[in-house]
Amino acid sequence: MELTFPFEHGVSVQWMHASHAHIPSQNLRRWLLDTGSLTERLQECCDTFSLTRLGQGEVPLYANEKRWLPTASQKSWQIREVVLYGDGAPWVFARSVLPETLITSELANLGTQPLGVRLFNDDRFIRSNFELCEVPASAFDFSNRQIEQSDGPQQTMLWGRRSRFHMGNDYIIVAEIFLPDAPAYKNG
Repeated sequence: MELTFPFEHGVSVQWMHASHAHIPSQNLRRWLLDTGSLTERLQECCDTFSLTRLGQGEVPLYANEKRWLPTASQKSWQIREVVLYGDGAPWVFARSVLPETLITSELANLGTQPLGVRLFNDDRFIRSNFELCEVPASAFDFSNRQIEQSDGPQQTMLWGRRSRFHMGNDYIIVAEIFLPDAPAYKNG
C-alpha cells in the first residue's frame, strides 16, 4: 500500500502519561508499553521489513516537543519522519526530533536505517517513560479504514507512543503511531 502523506506530516496531538490512558486491549497495551526495540519486534512479525524515509530536515518543533526537550531553545534540531512496513503494509509512522549535534556524530548517515538500530545498540542512550496518544485515522489518509478491537465496536482512532532518549546533554524524541494494519491491533 502506498502512503500519500508528504514530509512533514507530523503528529501534533495531546500526549498523556501512560498511567492515565485507557488502552482498549491487552495486545495493544503490550505493544505501546514495550521498552525493547520496536524495529526488532516488528521484524519478528513479518517476512519482509522495510522503511521509507518521508523526509528529514530543519522544520519548526511543535510546542509539546519544545516543552519536552530541556534544551530546545539552545540547539538546532532536525525532524525525521519515516514509515515502517511489514510485508508491504504500512505499520508505523514515526517522527523523531534529533539534535544537530547527534546528526553530525553518532547518528550520521542514517539514510533508510531505522533509528532504533542505533539507539538500542548504544548503551549511552537512556530512555524515558512513555507518553501515549490517540490520533484520528483520517490524519493518516485512512479515513475509510476501520480498526477491529477485540472488546467492542469498530473505531477510527489510532494509538501512538513517544519517549525521550538522552545521552549526556543531547535529547531525542521518538514518536510512533501504529497504523491500521499494525500487529498492535490484532487479537492475541
